[in-house]
Amino acid sequence: MPVAAVFAFGAAVIALFGARAGAAGLWRYYGSTARIVAAFLLPAALHPLLFALAAALLAWRCMTELALTYGLRPVQPLLAVAALAAAGLGRAPPALLAALTLAALAFYLPALRAAPRGFAAWGTALLFPLLAAAALIHLMGRENGFAWVFLVYATAETQDSMAFLFGRLFGRRQALPRLSPGKTLVGVVAGLLCGGLLAAALAHILLGFSAPRAAALAAFVTLAALAGDLFTSRLKRVAGVKDFPPVSALHGGALDVYDSTLFAALALALAGLAWS
Repeated sequence: MPVAAVFAFGAAVIALFGARAGAAGLWRYYGSTARIVAAFLLPAALHPLLFALAAALLAWRCMTELALTYGLRPVQPLLAVAALAAAGLGRAPPALLAALTLAALAFYLPALRAAPRGFAAWGTALLFPLLAAAALIHLMGRENGFAWVFLVYATAETQDSMAFLFGRLFGRRQALPRLSPGKTLVGVVAGLLCGGLLAAALAHILLGFSAPRAAALAAFVTLAALAGDLFTSRLKRVAGVKDFPPVSALHGGALDVYDSTLFAALALALAGLAWS
């Protein structure tokens, strides 16, 4: 119900103000977003193993995009094995996931300053999608697993969609012109507010959190989702590309679509013991 309310709100905003920014294009984007939401959440609703496979496939696609971005020739069997490893890693103790994430910083901190080469490029291409998919599988394996996955994904997708919508309709001032020229201050604030309100409502309704804990969780997830968007934007800028190899003409690559969700899921999985 909260997600439906957010989408209804977005549709109403397009209907009222869409003429000033090209309503037809906004409606196409909105309809495409709804299909992306269904494609992600349907496997999670059907069975945890089906969701684990979907997460592994997503990791495989994201690894392929990063490999191509860094000028690597993707070795698909290698990427498939690495992606499927997410299923096992997702059931490992959170401490192992945290240790591997810390180790991954050795690849990603340099990649935020200069495009990696050779072995470093392969590590950068493999580790983030692997760890993020493992985090999604880990959240799915928790008690009320679907609620956790639903919260993370619905929050990140709502945040992205509302930031895009309000930025297109009302945005004038760029928020981060060098890092992400398409982001406006209005869009970022609208995304954080809409995503945060939805996350707080879902945490209270689905997970039974008290209002203060729900608000804290909402702030954590929305800020992590924004950090994920900025993280992948920085990787692209340093590598000299505008978008990752596309899977959708409207949305770009899988990493362009799911960057916020993947980063937020990893952050929440690492902080999972605090929310038990």
